[in-house]
Amino acid sequence: MNVKGKSKDNAKARKDVGILCDHKEIGIPSNSTSQTIPKALYTLTKEQRKVICEWLQNLRFLDGYASSLGKCVDMNALKITCMKSHDCHVFMQRIIPIAFREMLPSFIWNPLTELSILFQTICSAMLDIDKLMELEKKVAVILCNLEKIFPPSFFDSMEHLIVHLPYEARIGGPVQYRWMYPFERFLYDLKKTLKSKAHVEGSICKAYIA
Repeated sequence: MNVKGKSKDNAKARKDVGILCDHKEIGIPSNSTSQTIPKALYTLTKEQRKVICEWLQNLRFLDGYASSLGKCVDMNALKITCMKSHDCHVFMQRIIPIAFREMLPSFIWNPLTELSILFQTICSAMLDIDKLMELEKKVAVILCNLEKIFPPSFFDSMEHLIVHLPYEARIGGPVQYRWMYPFERFLYDLKKTLKSKAHVEGSICKAYIA
């Protein structure tokens, strides 16, 4: 979406591309002082961003499936903000393959869709061991395909953790019994009972004991 101040795709990243990667079309010389960077194929134009934001504004889900993503759309800045963690999961698993199908070239859309399917699979209510075994072998290929597209600055420890998720699901069982949403909802209920915001921890303990 190329949101200013939020993207890792900047002049420094493009200099790394020029040194480390074979992407001459988006890389810039390391001695360049210009802050202007060539447009990459994975970056949406202003018109495309407007189409995505308008589509999200009118998107509706079943009750309890996700919150209203239309409230997270900023039409002035053409960006998506204030999404909760569960909304981000819904966006990764369900929306990316549909929203960007006509916006991105197939060699960019395909690995993004494969990544979405990976998250769908490991977050299913019932896990198929054979599919998880297959994903354990395939996840490294997906990340390698992403490395062919995005600059090195995009990849940090969080992207590396994806390699371990299929194995973790196979060993630990369904993800919904281990993720953080029940605890976040419980903390939300506790925080509503606060009496003193100056001593939050003490107030929460009293509420829990009561």
